Amino acid sequence: MSKTPVVHAQQRWDYLYFTRKSEPSLYNELCTLGQEGWELVNTHYYKDAKGVMTWLAILKRPSVGASPSSQARVQPSAETEPHPEAAAHEPQGFDLSGDIFDVKKE
Repeated sequence: MSKTPVVHAQQRWDYLYFTRKSEPSLYNELCTLGQEGWELVNTHYYKDAKGVMTWLAILKRPSVGASPSSQARVQPSAETEPHPEAAAHEPQGFDLSGDIFDVKKE
């Protein structure tokens, strides 16, 4: 009888970013999202294309698959605009859609 090693998939993450013009607005949004399981990864204070100083917040939380809650995103407010460097990219590499992978010698 041979043993088959089992390799478990890596932790997957959902990511979210948004911009706010003021610290109180940023703080309120972070408090709300923190209650939904989002963790702040980084903030960046920069001058946007219109010359206005803006806060960019990047958050993550463990992915729970294709459930509706993992697809939730922050509704854009009137002051939200996309960050110019945050282009959507398709991940390259292995298909990690399953939870357990069998490694077999051929």
